[in-house]
Amino acid sequence: MSRPAAALGLSVLLLACTQQPLATSGELAPAFELERLRGGHVALADLRGKTVLLDFWATWCPPCVIEIPELNALYETERPAGLEILAISVDEGEPEELARWAEEHGIRYPVLLGTTDLAREYGAYQFPFHVLISPDGHVLERLTPGFHDREELRELLERHRKG
Repeated sequence: MSRPAAALGLSVLLLACTQQPLATSGELAPAFELERLRGGHVALADLRGKTVLLDFWATWCPPCVIEIPELNALYETERPAGLEILAISVDEGEPEELARWAEEHGIRYPVLLGTTDLAREYGAYQFPFHVLISPDGHVLERLTPGFHDREELRELLERHRKG
């Protein structure tokens, strides 16, 4: 075996051993309580009874920015049916800067100050990254990272409503 191949194999093995377990479908979603940009805190446990779409994102992520109008539209139409969207920011800047940015970009759903550790716990290594959580607090689905339009997200909701 060549040295590069051995080094690659060892690297893959070490990476596999150091990965945190991911929140997978059917499992109870990892608990969190995060600061809300507009004041107060939001705990996932407080949202039991609602379907929750977690949106892990950042201001420096172009697809995240492009997706804001899609999520606004989905939030507006699906919130009466029990959907809560939480934008969990992984930005490392000052909360005041993020609040200004969110207001300038018209985000109408709650924005929370997240951490990269929480993002990783949910399996978010690329952004945007979405996790759909059932009303009883279990992970329904982890979407592939990237942009998802409102119709795709609406179809996802319908698929899980029908069971």
